[in-house]
Amino acid sequence: MSVLTMFLLSFSTSGFAAGSGAIVVTIKPLYSLVAQLTDGIEEPVLLMKTIQSPHHYNMRPSERRLLSDAKMIIWLGPNLESYLTKIIRQQDQATVVTTIQAEGLILLEKRGRHKHDLHGDDDHGNNKDRGGLPDTDKLDPHIWLSTINAVAISRQIAEQLIALDPGNKSRYQANLDKLVQRIEDVAASLATIFEDADKSYIAYHDAFQYFEYENGLNHVGSISFDEETSSSLKHLREISNSIEQNDVRCLVYQPPEPAIINTLVKHTSANAVALDPLGLEVQNPAEAWFEIMQTMAADLHQCLVSK
Repeated sequence: MSVLTMFLLSFSTSGFAAGSGAIVVTIKPLYSLVAQLTDGIEEPVLLMKTIQSPHHYNMRPSERRLLSDAKMIIWLGPNLESYLTKIIRQQDQATVVTTIQAEGLILLEKRGRHKHDLHGDDDHGNNKDRGGLPDTDKLDPHIWLSTINAVAISRQIAEQLIALDPGNKSRYQANLDKLVQRIEDVAASLATIFEDADKSYIAYHDAFQYFEYENGLNHVGSISFDEETSSSLKHLREISNSIEQNDVRCLVYQPPEPAIINTLVKHTSANAVALDPLGLEVQNPAEAWFEIMQTMAADLHQCLVSK
């Protein structure tokens, strides 16, 4: 069992006494799901308001105080938000909801040069026991880019909200039902959008495989395998060849645009599009998950079908 697996298992989602502070949510995609669940009951607080990657987020003293006073902290987990690991470990009053532990998730491992197998609560493997997480420290953390996962996360959070505030159980349940229906409507819409698309794409950083899996897209390769390292010239030549050999229509990146994207567009037949899986530019955090999914679908589809 990896160190990260043991760390995850050390945090029961209901193992803390409730504090008197706020419901604090780390990133916009999760915040929007929480805001839908608490609508008419309580307004949660978004921790990461600035345009920074959660991989490298620098907290301010006011944000540390917010966490120390919180009655509930909802985060994805150390796979994405390593800056919170020590603070979460020190929590002694808040209910901590680690969403990468939700029941029913489809889980994918990070990809290198070769795709990894799918892991989930289906024929690919059963992860209902979170101790059975496959190579936990190697999981792709972008789990919210799956509508199936968004439903599982919403159910997990609703359960913990009800445990913390049982007097509002019926309202939380009603909000959950509405939220699940909205997510399922998004899933149906995305399936229609990609029906006619040439579905081969290359990502600068491989952050989209949950979205890809659900929508039948074909990930041909990645230019950079993580956010810390650049690609070798040899690998870039391989990418250029792959674009032509696989008739790749679209190069996907997260802003700001890496210089190599512009170079590849100039020297190949591929288009390029900026996608924002974290909703860093979304103005209304309460609608962030829906805006992320719908905007990504529209922009990626346009990139795929453009000649």
